[in-house]
Amino acid sequence: MQHIWSVLCQRSSIDFETNLVSLFECIEEINLVFNNTKDANNEKIVIPVNWQLVNYWIVDGGEGSLEIKIDFVNPEGNVFSSYENKIELQNNIKRFRSRTNINGFEVAKSGRYKLVISYKKEGEYVKVSEIPVDINISFNLPAEGAIGEGNN
Repeated sequence: MQHIWSVLCQRSSIDFETNLVSLFECIEEINLVFNNTKDANNEKIVIPVNWQLVNYWIVDGGEGSLEIKIDFVNPEGNVFSSYENKIELQNNIKRFRSRTNINGFEVAKSGRYKLVISYKKEGEYVKVSEIPVDINISFNLPAEGAIGEGNN
């Protein structure tokens, strides 16, 4: 098995007549602005996103299945979530794309998060790709005296 590429996007589409893939709204960075007085004291925030992780693989031959693991890594380098999936391969397949849907992404602070893609080879996971996603969180605090204005 050979990993060729990985892309994080909001959605993808495969044309069934031509077998061409289109990737839409590829993700490298997300800027979040919250309109409240909440303090960013490392409280976890779940970003309500729908992402797709698209991978392209070449089959060397003889593989009947592929076991993929995706680790979600925070800026400190700690894995805070993992996802595993086993894909059964059709006979005589030479290449394929895998698409993984990600619904929601948990962050605690601004920084560079990573999606680490691995596959199982001879009983152990081997890292094949690492996708960085820069998350920028800011809090738009209301101006002094603005709370309650217009509510007289």
